[in-house]
Amino acid sequence: MSHNEHRDLRPAPALDGRQTARVGLSLAGKEIADYAAALVPTSDDEHKAPGEFAARAVQIRIMGLELLHRAVTVELMRGTPWETIAEQLGLTTEQLQHQFGHCDLTHLANAAGITGVWPVLAETCICPAAPVLCDPDPGRTALHLDDWYLAYTSGQPGDPAALPQDQAVTTSL
Repeated sequence: MSHNEHRDLRPAPALDGRQTARVGLSLAGKEIADYAAALVPTSDDEHKAPGEFAARAVQIRIMGLELLHRAVTVELMRGTPWETIAEQLGLTTEQLQHQFGHCDLTHLANAAGITGVWPVLAETCICPAAPVLCDPDPGRTALHLDDWYLAYTSGQPGDPAALPQDQAVTTSL
């Protein structure tokens, strides 16, 4: 049995709405990182279609907007006041509530993530091959994010901020 097969036997944690919103933010960050990584190598540049680099950059921008929406959801779930979030985004409270009011999922905070927050986030899943790559269980997604983050940080030699952590996502949920 391989290391990953053994890790897949871990039981998925049952998450509440707050935890699920945080996993949704983590997933968006992971998807952006994976999608943006394709812009790093230059070895295949001659085979890229005209406009392909620009198209990928536009997609990353769209994904970044969803990341921002999910960050606002997490902030609200944490109890951060609208005024504080607005200040961080350079908006008035009214502008923030107008643009991001739909991100307020605090009424689902104590609901089971799989029936509350996760279905809402799944509607805006930013996986480029969505919804195929978005797991219907936020707990399993958190376990996969643990594995992804461990692999990512293990490949970052010399970066003290990227110390490998076996359960960087699920430990604090």
